[in-house]
Amino acid sequence: MNSASCVGLLGCGHIAHALATGWTRTDLPAAERPRMAGFDIRPEAAEHLHAICGVAVCASPAELAARSDLLVVAVRPAEIQAALTGLATELRDVPVISLAAGVPLSELASWLPTGAKVGRVIPNVAVSHGCGLLVWAGGTLGTAEDELRRLWSFLGEVIEVPEHLFDEATVVASCGPGFAALFVEAFEEAGVAVGLDWQTAAQSAVGAVAGTVELVRRSGETGGVRRAVSTPGGMTIAGIEQLELA
Repeated sequence: MNSASCVGLLGCGHIAHALATGWTRTDLPAAERPRMAGFDIRPEAAEHLHAICGVAVCASPAELAARSDLLVVAVRPAEIQAALTGLATELRDVPVISLAAGVPLSELASWLPTGAKVGRVIPNVAVSHGCGLLVWAGGTLGTAEDELRRLWSFLGEVIEVPEHLFDEATVVASCGPGFAALFVEAFEEAGVAVGLDWQTAAQSAVGAVAGTVELVRRSGETGGVRRAVSTPGGMTIAGIEQLELA
C-alpha cells in the first residue's frame, strides 16, 4: 500500500486518532503515507480527524467500505459484530483488520463473507509518534499480509504472536505504556519528596527511564543493566531491596 491506497477507519476514537497521527507524520515520506477515510456514529469524532489529519469523512459505513483498500475496525469489542455483519457484502474483497481486544479471528471470520481476508492488530498509543509496539496476527490475510504488515511497520515495531497468546501479549504491549507512565510518575513524585523541583524531577525520571530502555534494547537483557548500577552496599541495592519488600 502507498499514498494512492485508502485506509478506512471504522470508528474514529482515541486509537484511530493515534493511527491517523502516526500515518501522517512529517518524518514519514509522503509516498508512504496512505490516504484515509473515516466513519463514526459520532460525526464530531470523524470531523476531528479530518481537521487534524485530513481524514475524509464518510456519511455511512457502506460508503467507507466502498472507498477503502483496507478497513481498520476500531470500535468497541461489544460493537464489532454489528459493525461487520452490516457490511458483509461490501467487504467481500476488502482486507479487514480488527483492533478489538478479546475477539478472536474465528468470530471475526464468522461475521464476514466466506473467504474474507481478516487479521488482528493490537497497537499501543506510541504509534502516534512512529515508536509503537503492535501485536500482529495475520489470520487469513494471505498474499496481502506482507504489504499490510509493511504499512503497519511505519507506526512502530510489529511483533507476530500466536493468537492463543494474543490477550496476554496485549496486556504487555498495549497496556504497558500505562504501567510505565505510572512508574515514571511515581519516580517524579519521589524526586519532589526529597527536595527536587517538579521540572528537575520530571527530567530526571524520564531521562533515567528512556536511557534504561535504550540500554536494555541494545544489550538484550535487563539483569546486566541492573547489576551494572548496583554498587555493593550502595543506594541502588538499598532501593531495590525496598521495592522487593513492597
